Amino acid sequence: MQPVRYYQIGGFRAHVRDNSNDALAAKLMGSDGAELVLGIRPCGASYLLFPADAFHTLRLGKPRASPWQAHEFESLSPIQFPTKLDLASKLAMLTSNKKSTDGRPRDRSKANTAYTAGGDELSPAGIARSSFEHQRVFYRLCQSSIEQPYHYALQLAPWFQDVQIFSFAFNTWASDTRPLDERQADPRVLDVGWTEFNSPTDSDDLRAMSTSHYFVEEDRYLSNPRRRKLFLPDISQYSPRNTIRTLLLNTFGSTQGQQSIQPKILLVHNQKMALCVLQSFGVDTSAWKTGIKDLLYSQDVRRTRQRDSVSDSKEYRQHRKEKWTRERSRSPRRHTSAVELNSRPRSPPPPHRPPPVYIVDVRDMYETLMQLSPRDNTILDNAKALNVRDTAPVRGEDDGVVYEDVDPTSWCAGRESRLLGYMWEDMANSIAIDEQRALRHRFSKESIEDYGGPAGDYEDDEADPNNLLQPAPCPGNPAGAPRPVGMFDSDSEDDDW
Repeated sequence: MQPVRYYQIGGFRAHVRDNSNDALAAKLMGSDGAELVLGIRPCGASYLLFPADAFHTLRLGKPRASPWQAHEFESLSPIQFPTKLDLASKLAMLTSNKKSTDGRPRDRSKANTAYTAGGDELSPAGIARSSFEHQRVFYRLCQSSIEQPYHYALQLAPWFQDVQIFSFAFNTWASDTRPLDERQADPRVLDVGWTEFNSPTDSDDLRAMSTSHYFVEEDRYLSNPRRRKLFLPDISQYSPRNTIRTLLLNTFGSTQGQQSIQPKILLVHNQKMALCVLQSFGVDTSAWKTGIKDLLYSQDVRRTRQRDSVSDSKEYRQHRKEKWTRERSRSPRRHTSAVELNSRPRSPPPPHRPPPVYIVDVRDMYETLMQLSPRDNTILDNAKALNVRDTAPVRGEDDGVVYEDVDPTSWCAGRESRLLGYMWEDMANSIAIDEQRALRHRFSKESIEDYGGPAGDYEDDEADPNNLLQPAPCPGNPAGAPRPVGMFDSDSEDDDW
């Protein structure tokens, strides 16, 4: 992380307080709302922060104590408040007035008491919540919508611009009665599917570029009860297991010996089982990284001046627009004096090789967002709960794209791999984790009350909840782009699928 310092706004042991939350919120509001930094502590507790180097612009008086250091947080991400009421409500949730029962001072606010009960150490909740926020930061970097990357202590890996986005899905035989350890060591896989996506940009959403789907030939007569097998036109096919193995190795296998590689972000649903399936096909996952924290806060970047980092404003955004074209370094001068040689700073050590894959568990993202206990749910279950849709296999009138709701009674790893990308986008391209959960709960409740049916049953695209969950418009953070384009929705008739 960059060595950024932060002052805490409101909450437990805040650096800045006021007579009331409304008064403090009023001082923080600008003409377009307020944008602060959301910091997730190792235990999972969250706080509103403001960079110390810009604190004087707030005119809030002298801070009460020394500022936080960036490395004391697991994630640092943008959080927006369109109105004073929104910000005051957040500050109220962070207010800690209750005394600790054991005499040990801790944050007992509504927002954080569940996370601080076990102490300040790194916890599963802290890892999961910060990982969710890492996805939001990554998406905004792709969109070039973070005006001041340094304010989030970003120290991007040298290979950040080369990262590709893939997803991987699979279906196993539900009637397999072997012990769990045997099913994990040698899973009975019925089909696998993967999709490569074009990264989102400042003018377009995540876009599925190609999808592969293979049923395992040797198990073609097996099926899962009460679920029907779904074929994607011109994509789905039966192949022997050895052929699928070769294809998976070519896509996700080891790249040792190559001079340069393009690391991947791989979206999965149930990371542990996904790795078991890939390993059963011979894919070496030993060098893979869980999460993308190391991609955003890399140790391979030397310390730079505060305003001279790779992730700074205009130059950074221009690099993203130009597909991150590498700029050739200037050749050294031919004649160099001994004094100059001795006075030059030493070159930084060569960067480490990037991990082949950063793996992101979309199921864990969803369960963390909605505060659900781990459960054996499917991609289709969670996609339906998020109101995520894919393109239909046939076009509509005038050759128009048709979106169709998810059918949880079908199974098709090809379609499920596409849905994984759109599920990830639906959560990553939205507001902060706790505000997003509250809004989703509110929309679900209103859907039941207004329509008398389960949440997500809607006919008009204008009622699509995905459109209600885009980040609030703030300077440098425009409203979300249109919904993703999918399998048969290209303007070209010659797309190769």
